[in-house]
Amino acid sequence: MSDAERDGMRARLDEFSRRLDARTREFEQRGELSDLHRSLLGQIEGRRQGLQAKLASAEASGSTWEVVKAEFERDFSSIHDDLLQLDERLDADQMKPDRK
Repeated sequence: MSDAERDGMRARLDEFSRRLDARTREFEQRGELSDLHRSLLGQIEGRRQGLQAKLASAEASGSTWEVVKAEFERDFSSIHDDLLQLDERLDADQMKPDRK
């Protein structure tokens, strides 16, 4: 794997982290973050940290990058989809007419 591909993976994780932090702050400020939602966001963050650690470990140990890349794509897609679903759920809850 090229340096550009590794840098791209790191950049995607960094951008995801910023987005996750921003969404968490936004929902906290609006008072819309239940304990369940906070727990789900914590799980997503934990998985993001795991991806970051896996990437650093693979780089340090000289692992086979094709395997790392495939695992990264699978795991990143999963946490990205989880955050999108949570976003949609929280946005939908906010739009309900019976909200005060």
